[in-house]
Amino acid sequence: MKKIFVSCGEVSGDIYAGDLIRALLKIDPALKISGMLGPEGEAAGGEALFSYEELKLMGILEVLPALPRIFRLKKNLTNEILRTSPDCVVLIDSPDFHLMLAHALRKKGYAGKIISLIPPTVWAWREGRVKNLKRDFDFCLPLFYFEHEFLKARGVKSLWDSHPLVFNMKDVKISDEFKKRFADKKIIALMPGSRRYDIKYHLEILLGAAKILSDKKYLPVFSIAGGLSKDLTEELKARVKESGFEFWEGSGRELMLGSLAVAGVSGTVAVEAMLLERFMVVIYNMKRLNHAILKFLVHVKKISIPNYLASFEVYPELIASEATPERIVLELEKYLNDPARRSEIQEGLREAKELMGHTSAGEFWAKSILNSLEGE
Repeated sequence: MKKIFVSCGEVSGDIYAGDLIRALLKIDPALKISGMLGPEGEAAGGEALFSYEELKLMGILEVLPALPRIFRLKKNLTNEILRTSPDCVVLIDSPDFHLMLAHALRKKGYAGKIISLIPPTVWAWREGRVKNLKRDFDFCLPLFYFEHEFLKARGVKSLWDSHPLVFNMKDVKISDEFKKRFADKKIIALMPGSRRYDIKYHLEILLGAAKILSDKKYLPVFSIAGGLSKDLTEELKARVKESGFEFWEGSGRELMLGSLAVAGVSGTVAVEAMLLERFMVVIYNMKRLNHAILKFLVHVKKISIPNYLASFEVYPELIASEATPERIVLELEKYLNDPARRSEIQEGLREAKELMGHTSAGEFWAKSILNSLEGE
């Protein structure tokens, strides 16, 4: 019986872990899959030896006090993998932690396959991490074709077929509950994020935008991400409710599909909005010093993936001091009130979607991993 250890460290990584585990078990139900997982990975059939909540992703400055805890977690995972000796280790996203874990495993003599699912964004910053990928990993499974080409050009073994969201989102639709609750309303979806850090630094900005939108007769609706902890969910709901606005605890994708436009924190949600062909104002606030540090580290001009896939900037990006309620509403209205601009952006979104692939990434990942274990 083959054993596979899967590790993820945040909500989006857990979703991809679920995709992978379901596909693996569909091909070979006898596989034993365990690791550091969240609810999606467990629901798919994996055994959570560690909770993905043990790895908290934070801003640059916030990581420093947590280093002792992070190093303990790395040691515990390393010891567990060496003790159980799985045939393969799949490390999903959370690049700084997982690069460190992969190197620790190799130094301790682990000889099984190590695969990076969603490798570090070396195309955007810290290209020096390419050497870590070449040294410690058997191959990478990136999300985007342009990442795949970038890695191959630098000697990293990379395999790509499509983005997992293409298959996962093909059946998104508006429920009867949603229609009944929001019938004929001019909804603007507000997406404050799925991590405490995101919510901490963006909620007040989005609440400010909601006030302006409400005054302009739109209905701002806040998405409550399903992967939030219970405490954070209740905090977020209470803050939105006491401010006089509505929230939606169902699918964030459904909320976006039922909206005229979207505003929210940079991340996977922008790709989801693109696949739904919904306009989005992308924001990313951060502490001033974090922003100053990132300016030295990042070598790209855009932070939103749809703006890389399209031939022009389809989503406005409001970073740091530019991320104000007034500016968010201004960008939304530029789109909503200009038919020519709307048409141009919709064409750009369709163009970008075509570069995402058309098949099931989970099945491709599973086959690639199992083939590698068979020596193919």
